[in-house]
Amino acid sequence: MEPRARHSAWPGRLLLYKGQMSVEKLSTARKRQPQALSVEQVAEKIRSAILRGELKPGTKLTEQDLAAEFEVSRTPIREAIRQLEVERLLTRVPFVGVTVRQLSPEEVLELLEIREVLEGLVARLATRHMDDAHLKRLQASLRRLTESAHKGDVVSYLDHALAFRRTLVECCRSESLAEHVLAIENRLRLVGNRTAALPGRMEASITEHEKLLAAITRGDAASAEQLNRERIQHIRDAFAQSTAFSFL
Repeated sequence: MEPRARHSAWPGRLLLYKGQMSVEKLSTARKRQPQALSVEQVAEKIRSAILRGELKPGTKLTEQDLAAEFEVSRTPIREAIRQLEVERLLTRVPFVGVTVRQLSPEEVLELLEIREVLEGLVARLATRHMDDAHLKRLQASLRRLTESAHKGDVVSYLDHALAFRRTLVECCRSESLAEHVLAIENRLRLVGNRTAALPGRMEASITEHEKLLAAITRGDAASAEQLNRERIQHIRDAFAQSTAFSFL
């Protein structure tokens, strides 16, 4: 007896002929039935939306809306939310629910103090392990960063500044340090990018990066560490002096 045709989410498109589906239709069916997203994939999509500024601090998120958006059940949504709560990107507000976390000025200052120490260590270790390939990437990022700053293109400038930092972190050869740096960086990105637009800030940052790269190039790990710590101190000062703040 021939088996019955199976029912599908796309009626009439999946047909069985003598117990076998045609290769062409099987291929088409596979393309049209994407696998459900994993918890980590859901978390990454929400995380990216937060870090890109598509989900602003204070935005309320519901399991129902997210499940509909990503076409998954509420279970992976619930687990993804818990994961992002641990990362301090989401929080639960009484009588409101889950929202994108908003940083207080005190939290920002505390995070910058931690970041100062971590970025100093990054510069020191990166200098010790620097090679020609990574050095060329740093030089390219600095060149593009400078061009963007001169054009007044804040978004492009921040992208290249981030690429510069990520290259340094990669050169440290320390996964543990990279994880801590990324966690702090992600939380600080919750406040946006407004300090880069403060008068003279991008120009000052160019000088800071040039001095840092010079120290790295000559293999002076101690100076590189001090210069990178001073760079974060300057960002902290800019925050303390302005109510329109952000981070480079």
